[in-house]
Formats: sequence, structure tokens, C-alpha cells
Amino acid sequence: MSCPCTSAARLFLTSAHRGLSCSRIQLFCMSRHGLRETHLPPRVRVRSFSETAVCYAAKDGTTKDGGGDGGKKSISEGKRLSGSGGSGKGGSQLRCPKCGDPCTHVETFVSSTRFVKCEKCHHFFVVLSETDSKKGLNKEPESAAEAVKLAFAQKPPPPPKKIYAYLDKYVVGQSYAKKVLAVAVYNHYKRIYNNIPAGSRQQVEVEKQASLTPRELEMRRREDEYRFTKLLQIAGISPHGNALGASMQQQASQQAPQERRGGDVLDSTHTDIKLEKSNIVLLGPTGSGKTLLAQTLAKCLDVPFAICDCTTLTQAGYVGEDIESVIAKLLQDANYSVEKAQQGIVFLDEVDKIGSVPGIHQLRDVGGEGVQQGLLKLLEGTIVNVPEKNSRKLRGETVQVDTTNILFVASGAFNGLDRIISRRKNEKYLGFGTPSNMGKGRRAAAAADLANTSGETDTVAEIEEKDRLLRHVEARDLIEFGMIPEFVGRLPVVVPLHSLDEETLVRILTEPRNAVVPQYQALFSMDKCELNVTPEALRAIARLALERRTGARGLRSIMEKLLLEPMFEVPHSNIMAVELNKDVVQGKSEPRYIRAPTKESAEEEYDSGIEEENWPRQADAANN
Repeated sequence: MSCPCTSAARLFLTSAHRGLSCSRIQLFCMSRHGLRETHLPPRVRVRSFSETAVCYAAKDGTTKDGGGDGGKKSISEGKRLSGSGGSGKGGSQLRCPKCGDPCTHVETFVSSTRFVKCEKCHHFFVVLSETDSKKGLNKEPESAAEAVKLAFAQKPPPPPKKIYAYLDKYVVGQSYAKKVLAVAVYNHYKRIYNNIPAGSRQQVEVEKQASLTPRELEMRRREDEYRFTKLLQIAGISPHGNALGASMQQQASQQAPQERRGGDVLDSTHTDIKLEKSNIVLLGPTGSGKTLLAQTLAKCLDVPFAICDCTTLTQAGYVGEDIESVIAKLLQDANYSVEKAQQGIVFLDEVDKIGSVPGIHQLRDVGGEGVQQGLLKLLEGTIVNVPEKNSRKLRGETVQVDTTNILFVASGAFNGLDRIISRRKNEKYLGFGTPSNMGKGRRAAAAADLANTSGETDTVAEIEEKDRLLRHVEARDLIEFGMIPEFVGRLPVVVPLHSLDEETLVRILTEPRNAVVPQYQALFSMDKCELNVTPEALRAIARLALERRTGARGLRSIMEKLLLEPMFEVPHSNIMAVELNKDVVQGKSEPRYIRAPTKESAEEEYDSGIEEENWPRQADAANN
């Protein structure tokens, strides 16, 4: 910086008058740009640097002292020389962390960093400024252990009862499946915490015992890591010929905890318990809430959650999605952070569609048994090569993801599985004898289920019989359905979901957060109209859905058919309310309309114009 000549002369004369003797004094003006005059105090105090401190450049050109009580790393011991004025252009001189000798500055045009060189050991260093250290702090990705440590320090994992209560708000019934999922998610959190290296886990326990807030814990951790690492060695410029960054890699490898191998394992008496995962498979008829459970669970978790469809998966090399796309979706949900994706949960929907079909042994079953064989190592735990963000697989740009700690939850309808169970138990199914010539595989099971389903049979009794048989499902039944034994063995927890009866369907219409009837009431309220459905009408709708055998999905199709005429008549009319009763559901009468008093034609045109302008406002009010 340039300073006025008068200010420099005044400073020099004042210093000489006070008795400051030195052979050569270099003066720097620390004022900002644009100031014409610099007002200096009458006395210039000279600070004797008796203490050692780390020096780094600030943004405005001033120097700050980053004091502290001892660094953890050897490269953090850069110190100022004791003296009155310092030397070099930076106003300070640093000592080499290798040998302790003073370092000399290297002339560069870079203002944010300063390069120094040790005259004795010929090592080059760069002194990071405060802004550079902050940038590195923000950009550095957290490791898996640090992420889990922060998560446990800030917020403990939710207990299973809390997860169960949350699922109850959106899903009606299926208490056993909700309990299994809640316990599985809670154990997943505990497994991730337990499988951290022992050193990191002890540090977590120490920090949790300390009476500090999570914000203070975070600040302390970051200060400990970055306060004393202001000197960065530039390897590769030294005369020893090291590769660029080799010393930093050696330090990182020394800090990383190494697993015991060979003779150390034989001699050690203490062994840490490593928790293994228990994958889950959900069985149940269509429309019973399997996918809804997964979608609801994904909203309340702090770990990445990916829902994948198995119907599009094929073997590698064939048209369709590869098996690695399952992990690619999880990596996308984790914002392409590999450490977070390795702790996630994957939901494999429609897993029964990849069952093998017998009778085509001369052809390759690329969409069935081949997919199961490809999923074997994925379920157990392996390192998968996943294409990077915005790259195609053919280019070879991949990242490696370890699936050891990823929890897999599979679900499928498994139509006809109850027929296989009844044949195994040698039971008759609703009075019909089990045919002895029933084939194997999922197609034969589905065909047998369709052949034995007749309209004359009581629907309620048939549903109860299916639920009773599904409660006795075993792994050999899934193998006979078409799943290979290795695949079934990697899904140890089998959870059957019960069918929905009439009472449950009535509750589904009104009780959940996103129920069907409140959705249509919100649609009608946007047109200033009320929708009223009587309890008898709700039971009639549930009975119709029960006969269609499509579960809760049949409720929406029935409501759409019933409300087609009212939704056509209500907009821009004087209808204030629509009522649905039992006769309307059974097709014996038309919906009842309640109309407002008639107005004159001029007022009606005026009101219709106002309604068109205020329609977005009414839609927002209906949503609220």
C-alpha cells in the first residue's frame, strides 16, 4: 500500500525521537484505500514478541494471532521469531516444523497465500490465510464416523414407539408390519453407531458426557481440527523427489485406524462385536399398504431412503435397468455423498415379479432368476461400482459404494402363495380340493389362485382364510413360488400383511392424514361447495371395494365414478352442497344438490367475474 509522505516522515521522526534505534526499519501503512490522511497516535508502541503464536494473514491485510494451548499435529508448530520488528515482507517469520530453523519467504504474486522455504532441510510450505482455512472447512466432506458422531450428539435416534405412532397417522391397520419396520429402523441406527471404529465411538461417549450443547460440540470439534493446521507442506518441490502430496497421504494413512490382520488377530483376546443386518420381506395382497408404509417411513428418517421397482431390472448387458441402478438411486437421495449412502435403506418394491418361471430352461431368464442372482451379493454386502453424477456407465466414471450397512426391505403381492401353503399343509381351500397336478412357479400359483376364486364364495370368508394361511408362510413356500434359496436366505425376516376388511376400509376413507374423502372435500371447497357423505354411504363404498378385490386402491375408482356428475355440475353454479347416501352408492338415486337462492342476472354475472378473479385465493384457503 502507498501512504502519504508527510505521514511517513512524521512516523520516522517520532520513532527516532523516542529512542528507537535500528539499522533498517520498513514501514507499512495499514489504512484502507481511498484515505487521504492518516492520523497517527503521538507514541508508537513496539510489542516485544516473547510468546510464540501462529500467524496467518487476514482479509484486510492486517495480521492476527491465532493462539491456542497446544496443537495435535507436528505441522502446526510454525512460530514467530523473537524480536522487535520481525523480518520479511509479512512482518513475521515462521519456523520450520521439521527442524525448527527459520523459514524465508518466497517472492510470489499470490496475495492470499504466502510461500516459505526452510534453508536447512529445503522444505517448502504454504501459510494458509484465515479465508482459505474457512473455505477448506466448508468444502471438506465429513467422513462416515464424523457424520454419525454429529447425528448422535445433536439428536438421538427415534424410539420404535415414536416411529409406530407416526406410521399410525398415515396407515390404517397392519400393526405387526409397522412394529417390524419401526424396530428394524431403530436397530439400523444402532448398528451404524456400533460399527464405527472404536476410537471414534469413545470420542462420541466423551463428548456426550460433557455438559455442552450440540452447537458448542460442533464448534469445538472444528476448532481442534483446523486451529493449528496453518502450515501445509508442498511435497514434490523438495530435493528428495517425493511425489506431489505423498507426505500428506502418508500422514492420513497413519491417522486412519488399521484393522488387525494375521498374527495380531490370533494373539488378541478382545474382539469387538460387529452387528449384522436383518433384511425384511413384506408379503400381502395388492392395496394393503406395503408401498405406502415405505413412502411414509421415508419422510421421517434421517438416513437416505430409496424406493426402487424390481419390474424394470434385468441382468447386466440386456435392455433395461442394471442392478447397480438400485444403489444409484440411493446415492442420488444422499446428494451423492458416498458415506451417507452407505448407511441408507433401500426398499425393493414388486420383488415377486423377479421370481423364476419354470419351463424355459433352454432360454436365459434375464428378468427373473438372473436378477435374483445379481442381487445376492448386493443384499449381503459388497462393493458396487455406481456411475458418477451426470455420467454414463460406458465411460467408466464410477464410484465405489459398500453395501454392508445398507438395509434392504423387499415387498411383493405373491399372488397364489396361499395355495402353495395350503398344499404343503394338505388342507382344503374353502371346500375345493387342491389339484395334484398344480405346477411350480409364480405363474402356476397365480393361475391356481384365479381358478379357485369364484364369485359364489363369500368374500369375507375367503379373505380370512387367505390371511390365516399367510401367517404360516415359510422360506420353502417362497422357494416353491419361484425365488431361489440363496435369495430367500438373505431375507431372514418375513412379514405377512393382512387383507383389508370392511371396517378398515371405512377408516381408510376418513381417518388418515391424506384420506380419500377429505381430498374430494377440498376439491369441492375450491368452488364454494360442501361435500357430505353419510356413514351408510361409506360402508356401501367399502363393501363395493371389498368385492373388487383391489384393496384400498378400489376406493378412489369408486369415488371418481360417484362424483363425476357433481364435479361436472358444481363449478360456476348456485350449488352450495352435495350429499351422498347409500342409495346413490348402490345406483338407485342421483346425488342430492342444495342450491343457493336465485339472484338477478346482472348480479350473477358480476359474481361470476369476481369468482374467477378470486379462484386462486379460494384454492389456498381450501388447502389450509
